[in-house]
Amino acid sequence: MFEKDIVTLHKQVMEFKRFQKKYYPQMTEENDNGEWEIGLRQWNEMNSTYLKIIENYIPESIEENLIDDMLYVIARDSECSHLLIKTLQYPQWFEVLCRHSIATDYYNARWQFAEQIGNYKGESDIKNLLFCFIESKDEYTERMALQSLCEHFPEQAESYAVKFWNRNVYKEDEYQKIMALYVLHKINSPLLEEYAAKAYEMEYCYLKEWANKYVNEVS
Repeated sequence: MFEKDIVTLHKQVMEFKRFQKKYYPQMTEENDNGEWEIGLRQWNEMNSTYLKIIENYIPESIEENLIDDMLYVIARDSECSHLLIKTLQYPQWFEVLCRHSIATDYYNARWQFAEQIGNYKGESDIKNLLFCFIESKDEYTERMALQSLCEHFPEQAESYAVKFWNRNVYKEDEYQKIMALYVLHKINSPLLEEYAAKAYEMEYCYLKEWANKYVNEVS
């Protein structure tokens, strides 16, 4: 039965890829907003088979092709991360898929794992993968990993927040700095006021708004 469902998922993934190529040829991993679930048969079928697999089987001796198909499905669900949130209820699957997501070309799967690993309650060492996500050289993945760092490694989050603030490796770094402030606020860092003051000196309007919010919440 497991083998049958694996074959079914692969066929559905291939059909979805053909559908996307025909009707949305401009779509790439980077500009896919994940809004596939609205009345689309191909998405509904692929989604249902993915859920059937995680709900009914244990990830033992699984092949790379299945992992790739599952990561592809997760990547398409990037608007609300419903599938990955559901997968958290099946830690063995979450752990296996998370380990493989580090090297995947599916950008929209990678950042979702960096974000959702913050909600992981299992006992495995996959929490250490945050240090891979946070050095991924992808702005959004790194930002989500920094957010998750607060949950599993708060003692290291402050130094990473300061690093994010100062490094200026991305052309647009306002949201990097906003996340740095979030972390300092989340872990009750004594550095929050210092970096909020730095925010007020910058031209980033959203950064100033978040600085106000965080400072007011602790005052």
